[in-house]
Amino acid sequence: MKTNLKPIWYGVLLFCTQFLFAQKEEIWEEATVFEFALPYETITINYDEENFVFNVTDKTKFLLGKKKSIPKEKISIGSTVNVGIVIENRKRVLTKIILDKDDYGEVKKFEGVFESFEGDTAVIDGRKVALTNNTTIECKGDPNCACSKGRSFLGFDELQLGSFLTVYGEQNNDGVCMASKIEVCKNTYGKVDQEFMMSLRNDFDASNLNQYKSIPSNVFKAAHGLHNGTIKMGNLEFKLLDDIRIQGYINMIGNRVLPAYAKEDSFSEKHDVVFRFYVIENEIPNASALPNGMIFIHTGLLKLMENEAQIAAVLGHEIAHVTYEHGIKRYKTTRFTNSNLGKKTSKWLKKAFKKKININENSVLGSTLDTALEYTTPDTVMSLFNKKNETQSDRVGLYYMVEAGYDPREAANFWGIMKDYTGNQKFINKIFTSTLGMVNNIQSDLDETDYSALGKEGMDLLVKNLMETIYTSHPLAIKRLGAINILLSSTYSDTDFSKLETGEKPFMNYLGIFKQ
Repeated sequence: MKTNLKPIWYGVLLFCTQFLFAQKEEIWEEATVFEFALPYETITINYDEENFVFNVTDKTKFLLGKKKSIPKEKISIGSTVNVGIVIENRKRVLTKIILDKDDYGEVKKFEGVFESFEGDTAVIDGRKVALTNNTTIECKGDPNCACSKGRSFLGFDELQLGSFLTVYGEQNNDGVCMASKIEVCKNTYGKVDQEFMMSLRNDFDASNLNQYKSIPSNVFKAAHGLHNGTIKMGNLEFKLLDDIRIQGYINMIGNRVLPAYAKEDSFSEKHDVVFRFYVIENEIPNASALPNGMIFIHTGLLKLMENEAQIAAVLGHEIAHVTYEHGIKRYKTTRFTNSNLGKKTSKWLKKAFKKKININENSVLGSTLDTALEYTTPDTVMSLFNKKNETQSDRVGLYYMVEAGYDPREAANFWGIMKDYTGNQKFINKIFTSTLGMVNNIQSDLDETDYSALGKEGMDLLVKNLMETIYTSHPLAIKRLGAINILLSSTYSDTDFSKLETGEKPFMNYLGIFKQ
């Protein structure tokens, strides 16, 4: 009797083939969604600053946390995700995608500034928060909160605008957080805040700023004057645009976007913060804020914009860095573990940067790069991307611009522009050359060394570090675009955009020269 073994061997062969072509699952953490749309058959993920296309199958799991399933439609461009993949037949297949809870909107606890209120509904951290009959409001009781721990409050009308509140609650279908508990901290200006501001003064030099003595009648007159001249941050010197009309225009927008409580003299007196806006003549598309209220925007960024609302979006973002005290909070965190200001933060910056570009910390290049980073990047004014702070500033900045009467959809349009430009290699090369020229202009007095000791490789790395901002990094631009779109489709879904403006006409009147 003849036995047919073909089915047995076929099964073994099939098993071996699957084993060879389906490798073990890889987990990629903190990746970014670049493209995902109908019919949802593929997804593009950015990881290690590269884009990868994965096949999506009916077995792919879409999760919030380890177990909760969510609709695939909740995965949007810019979302931060962890992904599981396998390689089958030389193609990447998505096994699971885990969405960050912040991106999904299921945040059950958050801290933010008490911005405004109407009855039992307030805006805190750029989010809508509502009280219920069971909501408790009590003092947090920290040393700088200026109230006794556990003291109760009846409602929002008993709280001081500008206070820091910690909110616990659940978000309803309308995107409103129904608060179960709110902890209050009045946010006083204490000894540590004073210490930080004193240290900040050593990290920038504004002695070469000159105030315009005569302001034309058609130019916005800022309370603290309009300026030209130069300013130093670390050892990098920046020249202000010598155009009083444009300086006045940017100050007008900035003052319009400021929240009401920050315009009060009492706010400046209590926090040692004076909001001032400056245009820097520099091709690098950037903007930044010092914790003392000095806010800078480069001409290179203004040249990419299309209207006044887009300027408001950027200035609102930078204002939020100040009102939410991101610089001071970082200092308060580091000072308790190291008495020398910024040493821990600076060490972390250098270690993270060198790890990213595979530089041995103990090598000659690593040591020289340490010195160069310290020389060009002061600890108190570092703008290295921090996901939590940048997301918060985007959210709050959007609220500031809407309150000022600007169309928030222009924030999304702006980040769409940045996404396109930062993905353009010619544009990046141009910015690299501009940054390299700025660094080369520094008259170095480093200890027994200079930038020539870095060589071309080291200089390239230093320049890339200085370019690492939320405005020049392509992965970060897509994150910003995604975050803004999520807010537009949730928090601002019922906004009457017809009552808000974009300001194209005044923009062209003042900045049309940049479009020629």
